[in-house]
Amino acid sequence: MSMIDSDSSAVKLTNSKRLVMLASRVPGAMVAVVSGITISVFVVMGILQRTAFPEWSAANLDSEVSVATWFSAALLGAAAFWWLLVAVADRPGSLAVWMWWPVLAWLALDERNAIHERLERLSGIDWQLLYVPVMGLAAVAWWGVVRRYRSQARVVALFVLGATVWIVVLLLELVQNWGGSPVQAAIYVPTMITEEALEMVGSTVFLIAAILALGRSVQATPESEE
Repeated sequence: MSMIDSDSSAVKLTNSKRLVMLASRVPGAMVAVVSGITISVFVVMGILQRTAFPEWSAANLDSEVSVATWFSAALLGAAAFWWLLVAVADRPGSLAVWMWWPVLAWLALDERNAIHERLERLSGIDWQLLYVPVMGLAAVAWWGVVRRYRSQARVVALFVLGATVWIVVLLLELVQNWGGSPVQAAIYVPTMITEEALEMVGSTVFLIAAILALGRSVQATPESEE
């Protein structure tokens, strides 16, 4: 390796460490407050769009191009990015974390582009069935992360909470299609709004868990490696 290549590698390593340090200092409480307020605004706007202002298409929580959909995808993308940083910074490295962040990245891409809904329309098969392999991979990665951080109660508690919220989201998806047309008409809007709000809540929880895990990883890094 030439001197120039060596210097370039050192600069990249320094930059990655700096990025990890900066990301670990993001206050999780601030993320929770900002996200909570934003989600609340989206819910209120979504209710108003359904009940009084149907022309507010950008506020439609059931739309693939609403502001809330973009925010939800951004939350998942941020959670994926922070968990990627955890995978880079964690010592010893964890295969489960390296499996987990791509799952979140895929969900972010899916949320932004409504991939599962398009696949359902094209195939005629419920997307929940199509996504069984994705859910299986997510479950394996999730359990591995829980085991990896079992000594860090707050990280595990947030991880369990995030998964619980997302399970409720999946159940609400099923409930929306339950019963005959009159039943669906009566329950669809409230369950849809609740589901979309909880999606964002669950993603926020996974993001905060990543911020906390990254902070612990940085604190545990020997000074000789910093």
